[in-house]
Amino acid sequence: MLSRVLARQISKPVAKYLSIVYSMVLTWSPAGMAQLPEFQRNANGVGGAVSQVPPDSVYLLGPGDQIHVFVENLDIQPILGDYLIPTDGAIDLPVVGVVTVAGLTVEQASQQIASKYLRLYKEPHAIVRLVRPRALDIVVAGEVATPGSYIMSVQNPDAPASVQFPRVTNAIQLAGGLTLTANPREIKLRRRQPDGSEIVVNLNLWEMMRTGDINQNLVLRDGDTIFIPTATEVNLSELRQLATASLASDINSPRTVAVLGEVAKPGSYVIKGGDAQLERLSEGIPTLSRALQLAGGVTWAADIRTIKVRRQTKGGIEQVFTLNLWQFLQEGDISQDIVLQDGDTIFIPTSIEVNPAEARQLRDLRFGNNTTTPRTVGVVGEVNRPGTYVVQGGDAQSERLSTGVPTLTRALQLAGGITPMADIRRIQVRRPARVGAERVFQVNLWQLLSSGDFNQDLVLEDGDTIVIPTATEINPAEAAELAAANFSPANIRIYVVGEEARSPGLGPTGEAQVPSNTPLNQALLATGGLNRIRANKSEVELIRLQPDGTVNRRSIKLDLTAGINDATNPILRNNDIIVVSRSNLSRATDTIDTISGLLVWAPRVEQVIQLMQRIGIIERP
Repeated sequence: MLSRVLARQISKPVAKYLSIVYSMVLTWSPAGMAQLPEFQRNANGVGGAVSQVPPDSVYLLGPGDQIHVFVENLDIQPILGDYLIPTDGAIDLPVVGVVTVAGLTVEQASQQIASKYLRLYKEPHAIVRLVRPRALDIVVAGEVATPGSYIMSVQNPDAPASVQFPRVTNAIQLAGGLTLTANPREIKLRRRQPDGSEIVVNLNLWEMMRTGDINQNLVLRDGDTIFIPTATEVNLSELRQLATASLASDINSPRTVAVLGEVAKPGSYVIKGGDAQLERLSEGIPTLSRALQLAGGVTWAADIRTIKVRRQTKGGIEQVFTLNLWQFLQEGDISQDIVLQDGDTIFIPTSIEVNPAEARQLRDLRFGNNTTTPRTVGVVGEVNRPGTYVVQGGDAQSERLSTGVPTLTRALQLAGGITPMADIRRIQVRRPARVGAERVFQVNLWQLLSSGDFNQDLVLEDGDTIVIPTATEINPAEAAELAAANFSPANIRIYVVGEEARSPGLGPTGEAQVPSNTPLNQALLATGGLNRIRANKSEVELIRLQPDGTVNRRSIKLDLTAGINDATNPILRNNDIIVVSRSNLSRATDTIDTISGLLVWAPRVEQVIQLMQRIGIIERP
């Protein structure tokens, strides 16, 4: 009897010691450390920095948690068992029966169980260990891609023996990531307490992304609500960093945007990272410039300094960004080429004043208008074939141009070139604006010829109308240079009939090819000159078919010493007819023999009639 009592007295300290050792083994073993929640490890002085979560917000047991219970005392055999906490929050233990543990920490549950056994046994020692926490029901609201309620598992599938509690960033990623209108500096975590009160923790995830401060990335608890507010002020540089962060929405996810204003093909487009439609872009980021490419590029009249991007927030507020892509081009400010979000509307305004030098640079941009796209334009005024033409890059009709850009000079070539009376200093290009009235651009092609100002050779847009006015005065020195320009026809066709000296270069109807801008005197000399005996050397008749279909006939006093002028030595046009009449002496001689005169003139009259029928001055019978 004495030995039994002595053994019991000696064994009590031993039992307490064994209980402590068991607790330490569970707590300090690698497996035990992995299974303890982070807040428990921090509380024991083990692990990293202390969490910012208040002490009263540590993990609370609830339905679905799997716990391990150990109770030891010499009066009974140690109680060991795993329990899954049911929906009512109570577990059924041997001897003492039902014990409610829901809403308690593991330490509080240990004390609760020990107090139950204390009624029956002296100094019972109880230890509760969390084996597998329940899934967490978390709400993520505000500026995330898909706000809502989420069930988050705490089990790490890569390491089944360990427990990993999700953090704020895990919940945000599960909700599709932050939108580009989010304010990551003022995220709020709301947590309900057992007494019904609520604590609110302010988190700065921007600081975490910038400095790696993990204290901002709190461990979540069941029932937590995360709210991401809308940014009231947006920093474009930070916006691009946010868009490419792991917390943001998937950069490769498709987003539908609208592109309006000065682009080739306004409309709605789907843009995403690595879009196959834009193989020239290796960077898989859905940016503003890529959207402009999908829309056919900006037009020549686009104002890329004041582009507007309108964006709807989750709260229904519209954000408006003013972007300067010219700053992006000139200074490399990549923040101006913002990453787009689903639902964005992009508006490219029309430039009030167009700088030809800048406008020409727009054509070479990745987001410039595609220069191979055909443009339908109208060409009127002083050209040889006024009408509507399709101008495109690499047009086979303009083989002399090595560049594949649909420019003004190429349109003039398609229209047969300018006439000698064209005023190339006052050419107008009329362009219908996307919004508002028609825009008119003044072009000086003489500046292109004299100083090489390629900005004057405008890149055309679909729907342009080119107007070539008539010159009021012709400079003879300029006429020769103008005739050599590629937008002038290389040669024109004229007809010389009557008492001219026949030249081998003339066709059977008096047809001849002369260089463009050839004056009357030069044409007569090129075709063999006047018949010294029979020709009237004082005047000739010039017959000209006008663009409106009428015929102009006039007599011109000849002065072979005169320079180019409209009165005595005009510049000839395509299909002009020069009629050389008989001299007075020839008329007098021809009246002697009427029959001979008729024989002489009849072929010539017939010749003129046939020629006029051929070029459309008179109709065929």
